[in-house]
Amino acid sequence: MQPPSSTRSRPPEGAPASLEAARREATATKPRVLEIVERCEALFEDLHFTAVKQWKAAAPGRKAIGYMPVYVPREIIHAAGMLPVGILGGGDALEVIQGDAYYQSYICRIPRSTIELGLTGRLDDLDGMLFPSICDVIRNLSGMWQILFKDKYVRYVDVPQNYQDEVGGAFYKQEMQHIRDDLGTLRGSPITDAELNASIATYNANRAAIRDLYAYRAQKPWQAPTSEVYLLLRAIGEVPILIGVAVAIGPRMPGPRAVRWAEPRAASRASPRW
Repeated sequence: MQPPSSTRSRPPEGAPASLEAARREATATKPRVLEIVERCEALFEDLHFTAVKQWKAAAPGRKAIGYMPVYVPREIIHAAGMLPVGILGGGDALEVIQGDAYYQSYICRIPRSTIELGLTGRLDDLDGMLFPSICDVIRNLSGMWQILFKDKYVRYVDVPQNYQDEVGGAFYKQEMQHIRDDLGTLRGSPITDAELNASIATYNANRAAIRDLYAYRAQKPWQAPTSEVYLLLRAIGEVPILIGVAVAIGPRMPGPRAVRWAEPRAASRASPRW
């Protein structure tokens, strides 16, 4: 039974009046959008992390630090002048062979394929790895990495279970300080408060841009498909942080932001504001 015409589904408010209008609008912005999306997709599909190799080759002495998803303080890595590289396994494009020798086959594919990436040399350009407390398997993966890659910096990033400032807060501050000290040692000089402040400001600006993107997507979801947003967010984990990330939908947004890749820079000399 067809609902009355007055209650039939209709495009969201502000949507193009017809599919053809939507197609024309998309075609008008296709070149710039495609360029960005294709760049992000290439990063997503490249399991040899060519962008990391190119970034390191551009200036001798540069270092890249891999991190598993969630809880890792990327600001500290960035403040050290290093490249934070998100590692989320090999997806379905990588056949796991050696990785199954370290984990049961029923274990989540992310750690098994991450081991595969490491053992096949795909992560050789990383100078270290941070493993956050996201599950028991990743906890064990940090220990495996220390055994398998003795020449790399490896740290398990623990997080507090008690969120009272004097308990969990003090513990978490110590964890952050350990990472700050470790990366300072790795680069050959301490990470300054000014460098931390600059990186915190950079990442806060990036988060604000992502919020803008999601706000726009809520208004016009057909202009920012989930697949494109996902590719963009994945790309951020592999290249120098993208400021104005909402530009991924280019001229689709009113007043699109300018794109620039942020490198560490000086900031105020005040203590870091976490």
